[in-house]
Amino acid sequence: MPKKAKSKRKANPHEGSTLDSLFEELGELQEVQEIALRKALAAELAATMKRRKWTLVKLAAELQTSRPQVDRLLHPTPRNSITVSTLARAAALMGKRLELVDA
Repeated sequence: MPKKAKSKRKANPHEGSTLDSLFEELGELQEVQEIALRKALAAELAATMKRRKWTLVKLAAELQTSRPQVDRLLHPTPRNSITVSTLARAAALMGKRLELVDA
């Protein structure tokens, strides 16, 4: 029986790994997940505004917050801090709720 030729290719230490495991290895997983969540919320909120034909001022009034806070919701950055109560009001406005689930 003929022997198989050995591959001269080096093994990739990340082959088969996930993006989550890569970011976890770099110590950035929590930050990346937070940014992704903020961007998803911003997209949902922008769609709600468009559907209801609301301005930033109207959205701020509905959320019982300031217009700059609405700007921070719609344009998330790692430096923006948003309170849980503001997030909960935004979710409720969109017919959703915040929920903690096991990771």
